Amino acid sequence: MNWIRNNIFLTAFIAILVIGAGVLGYLLYTAFSTYSDVSDQYTAVSGALHQLQIRVPYPDQANLVKYRAERDDLIDATHTLASSLAQMVLPVNEMTQSAFQDRLREVSSAVATKAGKTGVKIPAHFALDFDQYQTQPPPAAAAGPLGRQLEALNIAVNILLDEHVDGIADLKRTRLPQEGGARQERGGGARPGQRGGGAVAENTGSLVEKFPFQVQFTAGQPAFQKVLNDFAASSKQFFITRTLLAENSNPKPVAKAGPEGPAAAAPTPAAGGSSYLKFIVGTEKVNVAMQIDMVIFNPPEKAARKGAGPSH
Repeated sequence: MNWIRNNIFLTAFIAILVIGAGVLGYLLYTAFSTYSDVSDQYTAVSGALHQLQIRVPYPDQANLVKYRAERDDLIDATHTLASSLAQMVLPVNEMTQSAFQDRLREVSSAVATKAGKTGVKIPAHFALDFDQYQTQPPPAAAAGPLGRQLEALNIAVNILLDEHVDGIADLKRTRLPQEGGARQERGGGARPGQRGGGAVAENTGSLVEKFPFQVQFTAGQPAFQKVLNDFAASSKQFFITRTLLAENSNPKPVAKAGPEGPAAAAPTPAAGGSSYLKFIVGTEKVNVAMQIDMVIFNPPEKAARKGAGPSH
């Protein structure tokens, strides 16, 4: 203590030196922390700039104009495709309730007449599953949509008649929302071979809508193949075969030859000397159950392009 009293100047100098060193250390620490933050920011910005510089195409004004031109071309191509697909669906025509009933009777009569000429068996009083509207009118709002569905099913039935299937066992359509009743649950609907009447399509108003129907028929294998091709190639109405079940009309396999061998089982030739031939495979019929989507494309309105940028 005496030394401090005797060396007041030196003591004050040392105290000031210690305080200054502490302040200097704090300033150095703060400056280094700020430098680290600035350095990290510089590194991030520099990296982002480098990514922009090596990006292909480089995001300058010229390439931006090209990008927007390609975007607009894609928009136009999408609208053109949607418009083209819309030409492959039947339109909804304004129709009164009585006009729909008249058209239903006309189509049913034409189908029955054509089935008789082609030898195709159809159910009695076949009305393409519009039976209820033979005696009572449909709801006014449903007449037009029902008319379109009737025309689509008429196309489908005529495909079967034109390919001379052996017989149409059943046809079940999906009820339209305009007919009233509960909507069909997503993923629902009857599978081919089940009773599908009563299911109601969900009219979402989206770009693409589907209205399934089920048809069961019997045909030879060549006619069956032509039916599949005709549904896929239909230009009047767009169809998609969603589910297909086919089984041989004769599920039992061909009997094998007896223990004596094939020669012993062969039939005896006729007296005239001509050989007797009997085909044992390839003559069976196919029982088919199909679920087919009647697809409707609603073309979008050609919206104005946003952010077109400079003219090009």
